[in-house]
Amino acid sequence: MASKSLPIFAALLLLQAVSRISARGIPTPMATGTAAPTGEINGISIFATAVAEEDRMTTPSARMYDEEPSVRAENIYTGPTQNLLEQLLEGYSMDLRPGIGGPPVDIDVGFAVQSIDQVSEINMEYTMTMMLSQSWIDPRLAFNSSSVSEIPLAGATAEKIWIPDTFILNDKKSFKHTVTAHNRLLRLSSDGKVLYNVRITTTAECKMRLKKFPLDTQTCTLELGSYGYANRDVAYHWRTDQEPVRGMTDVELAKYSIVRFDTLTGNVTRDTGDYSSLRMTFKMERNFIYFMIRTFFPCVLVVVLSWVSFFVHHDAVPARVGLGITTVLTMQTLMSGVNASLPQNAEIKAIDVYLLGCYVFVFGALLEYALAHNLYRGTKAAALKAATAPVAPEGGGKHGKKKGKGSSCSENGAASGQSQAAAAAVLAKLSTGNSSVAECHPVFRAIFDDATDVDRHARWLFPVAFALLNVVYYVVYYYLPENDIASLFTQY
Repeated sequence: MASKSLPIFAALLLLQAVSRISARGIPTPMATGTAAPTGEINGISIFATAVAEEDRMTTPSARMYDEEPSVRAENIYTGPTQNLLEQLLEGYSMDLRPGIGGPPVDIDVGFAVQSIDQVSEINMEYTMTMMLSQSWIDPRLAFNSSSVSEIPLAGATAEKIWIPDTFILNDKKSFKHTVTAHNRLLRLSSDGKVLYNVRITTTAECKMRLKKFPLDTQTCTLELGSYGYANRDVAYHWRTDQEPVRGMTDVELAKYSIVRFDTLTGNVTRDTGDYSSLRMTFKMERNFIYFMIRTFFPCVLVVVLSWVSFFVHHDAVPARVGLGITTVLTMQTLMSGVNASLPQNAEIKAIDVYLLGCYVFVFGALLEYALAHNLYRGTKAAALKAATAPVAPEGGGKHGKKKGKGSSCSENGAASGQSQAAAAAVLAKLSTGNSSVAECHPVFRAIFDDATDVDRHARWLFPVAFALLNVVYYVVYYYLPENDIASLFTQY
């Protein structure tokens, strides 16, 4: 009797399990037409499989991942918030500004500067990364809910909200950051206030005046406004709940120091009308120590190096000529390197004046040796000719009155044909660098005593003149206003 009742009891339990699973929408082997596994005792295996499937589907995580994605999204966003969004966006048009036909929409703007990557003088631009925030009131999105005060939006829902077409007026190129997702925030408040924040990097134009470069200060701007909405539709304001511009004091640059920044509100007139705009200006002072190490100090060393030739003997022609040409070429290389990082225009810059002054001193040192060596060689040639000339007779007559051709160099008779001993003395003086220039070059008698006197004068004249150049240069370009400096080059 017990053996007969066991299959009946199992069949009843199986029918009960199948009915429960069917109510949950789980396909069964009988419903799908698949062959039911055979059990050991008339359907016991089917019953065990069905019960295990039912237990698995009772787990929330298992049910969620087994369902279709659309079903999962619907389950996640169902509730008061989803219903509230559907009500707010019902009949909402993102193509029309809030309060169309009425007063302009007030847009409160602020941004946090994260970095200023580079400032380019040659392109007259700078690159800035910032987080731009905008907020405005949209009455169509106001709601009254006791459970929800703010609604953050993302994805396709955020694309359905009206956003002002703000752009950067002096922008050259910009992009929004998208790693690892779009770096933006859109948040709705119960009073209809919309907060929109986006992270962008922009390369903006900065008109620079480089007359005092590198002793200059530059003022750059960042100007924001609407591209399509005139000031009768949109009005921009700097936010007042906190600092409108943050992070500027923390920016560190290699060549500049930001000394101050200001925020301005105004209007800009374009060919399509008048538009509301915001302007942020920041003043940058160039770090002179950077250019002192990279440019000025090497130039001073090259100029000082050119003075070494004043202490080399006149006979060392390869040494003095090689040193002079090397310093000239080095100066030319420094000038080319500096000009490569500056715009190629007709404006005379302070660095051009200094480099040109150093170039003149280096080239002057080379010319000084050409002058000194020419005088030295002329004296030596005259002495050699006097030493090899025949001695004239002491008596009168036409032969006694005629002097050897080119044998008389001066009234002192040091290289005259009267005495070969005197000419030999001149050669001895030449070998020690003490020859008399006036003996064969009367023009220089009032200036130089001998050939080496040119070097002796150059040893103090060049340093004094170069020191005077530096003093005048720094006084003029550091203390005089830029307009006064420009007049120095234009009034003549």
